[in-house]
Parts: sequence; C-alpha cells; structure tokens
Amino acid sequence: MTRLGILACLVLGLALGGQAQEVLTRAAEVRGLPPDVALTGVPVELQAVVGFIESPGGGTVFVQDETGGTFFRASRRVKSLKVGDRVLVKGRSVPGLYLTGVEAQSYDLLGSGEPPVPVPAGYEDLATGRFHYQMVQVEGIGRRLSVPEENRSVLHLALGSRVVEVRVDAPLPEKQEEWVDARLQITALAAGGINDRRQLVFPYLRVSDWSDVKIVKAAPALEALEVLPAARLLRFDPARMEDFGHRVRTAGTVLAAFPDGQVFIRDLTAEAVVPSSPRLKGTEDKVRPAALALRLTRPLSLKPGQRLDVAGFPNMDGFSASLVDAVLVKEEGGAAEEAEAEPVEVTVKEILEGTLDADLVSLEAELVDAFRTGSGWELRLVSTEMPMRALLPTREGGDVPRQGSLLRLTGICRVESSSDKGFRSRPESAMLLLRGEEDLVILREPSWWTVQRLVGLIGLLLAVMAGGLLWITLLRRQVAKQGEALRRRITHEAALEERQRIAREFHDTLEQELAGLSLRLDAAMTRPLEDKAKRLMETSRHLVSRIQTEARNLVADLRADPESVTDLPAALNELAERTLSDLLEVQVRVEPPLPALPVHVAHHLRMIAQEAVTNVLKHAHASSIVLGLKTQDGELCLTISDDGQGLEQTSTQGQAGHFGCMGIRERCLRIGAQVEWLNVTPHGTQVRVTLPLFSLTDHG
Repeated sequence: MTRLGILACLVLGLALGGQAQEVLTRAAEVRGLPPDVALTGVPVELQAVVGFIESPGGGTVFVQDETGGTFFRASRRVKSLKVGDRVLVKGRSVPGLYLTGVEAQSYDLLGSGEPPVPVPAGYEDLATGRFHYQMVQVEGIGRRLSVPEENRSVLHLALGSRVVEVRVDAPLPEKQEEWVDARLQITALAAGGINDRRQLVFPYLRVSDWSDVKIVKAAPALEALEVLPAARLLRFDPARMEDFGHRVRTAGTVLAAFPDGQVFIRDLTAEAVVPSSPRLKGTEDKVRPAALALRLTRPLSLKPGQRLDVAGFPNMDGFSASLVDAVLVKEEGGAAEEAEAEPVEVTVKEILEGTLDADLVSLEAELVDAFRTGSGWELRLVSTEMPMRALLPTREGGDVPRQGSLLRLTGICRVESSSDKGFRSRPESAMLLLRGEEDLVILREPSWWTVQRLVGLIGLLLAVMAGGLLWITLLRRQVAKQGEALRRRITHEAALEERQRIAREFHDTLEQELAGLSLRLDAAMTRPLEDKAKRLMETSRHLVSRIQTEARNLVADLRADPESVTDLPAALNELAERTLSDLLEVQVRVEPPLPALPVHVAHHLRMIAQEAVTNVLKHAHASSIVLGLKTQDGELCLTISDDGQGLEQTSTQGQAGHFGCMGIRERCLRIGAQVEWLNVTPHGTQVRVTLPLFSLTDHG
C-alpha cells in the first residue's frame, strides 16, 4: 500500500470517527469519500446487491448494501449480472460525476436473490441527493408521456407540486391513457443531471421497464370529470382536497391559439364575481367571465371564437391559475357568439388590478421603441399610468409603425411580475401577446418633428452658425489684412510724397544757394590775391563742393523709394562709388552667403551706412573707408571702418546741432539691431551694427 493511499485512508478514518481503515467495505464509506481523496485510489472490497444496470450488457452497475448505494465500473461487459445478484467487488475508488464509486479490478458473483429493498422518498429526498444511486420508491400522479428517442420513453410524474422525469429503458406502453392522471407507485434508481461543478442540476428516476411502474389508483374517465369554472381553479375548497394534483375539466371560448400549444380561453360556464378594490369605496362590483391559459400536450389547429371542452392539470402560472398538459375532451361543433370573443376595452390601470390576466383586451398606447426578436417584434409602449411591452409575431415583409405613433393594440394580457402588500398580491408589470398583424391598428401617425429630427436640425443649425462665425472671423482677418496693406500703402505714398517735397525744397533753395556761392568763389579766385587769402578761398571752394555733393546725395536719397532698396550689397557699392574721390578711398567687402533681407531692413541698413560715411567725411579726416557685410554666429554684421583720428565715446551721445549718431541708434531700434562705435588700432573708428538673423522673420 502506498504512502498516499495510507494518508487517504487516515483522512477518511478521521472523518468517520477517528478509526483509520485500510480497505473500504461498506457502500456508505465509498459514497462519502471526498473527490480529492477518491482520486488517490483508496482500496475497496465491497459486498452488495445489484439494484440497476445501466443497460443490458452495460459497464456501469449500481449496487447497494444496508448502509447505502454506490456504483462500480467493470473493465469488461457485465452480461452475466442481473438485478438481485449479490456480488463481491474489489477495486479502487473513483470520484464519479456526483459521488464516489469503484473502479472494479474484479467482481465475483456470490449468489442471486431479491432486488434491494427500495427506500420511500419524496421530491426533497431526490433534490438533495440523499438517496442518489440508490433504489427508491415514490408515489405520485402521472402527468404525460413522451418519447425522447427510439426504444426509450419518459413519464412525467407529479410529486406534490413538483414534476420529475421517470426515464424508462423501454418503448411506450400500449394503453398510454391509463398512466395519465393515475396515482402511480414507482420503484426506480434515484439519479439526476450533474454539472461540471459536481452539482445536482435536477433529479430524475431510472427504471428498466414498465413493470416497475404500478397503478395504485386508476385515472377517472375524462367524460366523467365535473366541468369546473375557471375562476374556481386552485381556490380553497375542502370538498376537493383529495383531488389535489389531478386533472380538472373546463370549457370556454378560444381567444387566441399560438403555434407552441399555448391557448387562451374565456370561461363561459359561470360568471366570476370579481370584488372591486377595497381602496375604492363606493364603487360597484364588476362582473366578468374569467379567462384561462392552457398548455396543450400537442398543438391543435384552433381559431378564435371556437368552443372547447378541455381537461388539464391546474398550475399557478405567475399570477393566476392555468392548465398544463391539457388535452381536448371534445370539440363542440358550433362557434361562439361574436360577443363572447370580443376584447375588453381597458386602461393600464385596470390591467394592474390583476383581474384581466390571460384575457383578451384592447388598449390605446403610444409606441416608444421597437426591435426584432427571434419570434417577432417587441414593442415598447407608454400609457398615462405606466410603460409596458407587447409581442407581435413575425410579419412577412412587414415593418412596425414609426416611433411616436398612437396605436390600438388587441392581445392577451399577461401579468409579468407582482408584489405582496400584506396578504394581497398585486401586479407590478404586464405585457400583451398580439395574435397577428390585424391586432395592431395605427390611430395616429407620429409628428414629423421627432426627437431625432429635432436634434439633427439643431445640430445642423449649430454647424451653420459655427460655419458663419468661422467665415466672419476669416473675413475680418482678410479685411484687417487688406486694411493694413492699404494703410501701409497710403503711409508709404504720403511719406514718399513728403520726401519728394523736401527734396524739391533742398534742390530749389540750399543747392541753388550753394551753386551761387560756388560761382562767386570761382570769380573771386580769378582776381589777384595774397597767398594766405588764396589758400583760404581754395579751402572754402573745396568745402562748398563737398557740401554740394552731400546735398545732391541727400536729394537723391529723398527722391529714392525706400521700398526699392532690396539688394543691400548693391546699395553699399553705389554708396562707395558716390563717395569715392581723389582724397578718399572707399571699399566694400561682402562675405557671402547673405540672407534675404526685408525691404525696410535693407533700407535702414543702407541709411545707417550712409550716415556713418557722412560722419567720417565730416569729422574723421580719414584717407580710406571700408564697408563690410557678413554673417557670423547667427547675426548679420555691418561694419563701417576708417583710418581717421578716432573719436571719443561721448561724441556719439549727441551734441547740440549734431543728430547723426542719434539717427543711427533710432534706425537700429526700429529693426532690432545693436550698434557700437569702436576705436581701432593704431588709429581710426569702426561703426559695428549687428542684427540677429531670427529677427528677420519677425520684421518680415
């Protein structure tokens, strides 16, 4: 024996009272073995009696002793065994689907005898698994017979208020009607459906043939049954206590018949007095025939208005009694009067009183929603009292009305849920089962202004408004841009006109006066003069010539359009050529590459260079000027260098009557540049203007 097997036996022994057993010898010990312990293969040596064999020659045998029942599986077919044989089974435990059994290594026939004595059982014994895989004896009322497969049949047996299946390994008996509504005593194996969690889903019974089913009390003939009004089903009646669970008979007019065997009738055997609600004092009692739901054992071709005589088993169907497993006693030849099958005009409030369950009613309500199901359409309705739903069978090529339609619906009223207040049960929700397309009538089409369309229109208006605001914004930007361009053009034209006016004034006044002064100096120099006076006249003559040159340059600059200056190197070369003379050498040194310059930036840099050159001519007494232009360390650098006498820093801060350096600073400020005046070695001055390249975009 392995250590694991010994441990399993110790665990079982502790569970059974602390006495460890090496070999299990009783059925109760085997069936009580936990699944995890049973997996270890605990040794079993069991003497028991065969109670049921899975099938003739099958491999699973159900046995029991005086302690209980279990099963064993043989490695070979058990053709030699039969019910009542006493066997000795040797093997090891297996968990089984629900309780532990034996994997037989061998079995020996010890003798034959009587089958195991069955244990009396009720539904609760079967549902709890108390006698599972054990022979039991039950007593109940036969409800109906069915054939699930060839050579097998099922008897549906009522045990009190519950119905269980008795599965018989044999075809249906010849006289099937004898078993229905008869009180039966059945000796069978207790079994059931098991899920993967080792839970008993539902119990059922197994018998080998119909010899194990005995009729204790025969069923009464259908024609002998008293016709009972539908309103009296499942009511308290001391005189009918012994008949509880048996079939009853009733008659009525067909209100609706559905393909699944569900039929609704309105009982006309007697009128049912339905007392009004005690809450509604002063109202009169309402008198209406009671309606009843039937579930036939097999569907019949029935039409509304047809009269029926049926028998079935009473059953509480949700809120009111119904008949199940019903059969037709007889079909009356004539049709009912038209008024007998007419729908009852009701409101939702009357439906919630509960007296109209299973009856044919007519109701007005508004359609809220609809969607297709497997059997047709489900309609969601709203009335003044509460919402409810209706089921409409599938329509060939049809469609449901649009949402918001006012409908008249005719159908079977069914209470879906209820609640208890004190001792009284009241409906909480109900539904309608429509019989067909003719039960749905459109009283009023919905307004074109549905919620969806209104939301869509609002969305469209919002989109149009958003588009209009966007268009207005873009238009304002365009107008502002055009206005700014127009303002700049007007300002530019005004500035150009003013510059040209100043240029004319300079030309007509200052330049003419200088020309006249130059002529007088030339005439004076033709006369005999002393040397000192002659040198003074020559110096004055040169000064006047230089002033004339500067005046002409100023007039030329004033007449030039600032917006026309786009090429700064070319402008610097032009400045150099204009300034070059016998006494002064001017050079331009440009180091490419150079960035593209905005027009106003190029203009300001050109004017800064010209002002610096003018200052050199006036004050530096230089012999050469170098104009430099290059890019260095992310900056555009403009330099004006001379070899003159230099200058003091204070002279660049502006003096009375001198505005050149001040104008240079102002121009640098406008384009975002920096300016420095530097003394160079051995002598001379350099004006250095630096402009960050990233600022060119901003100024552009």
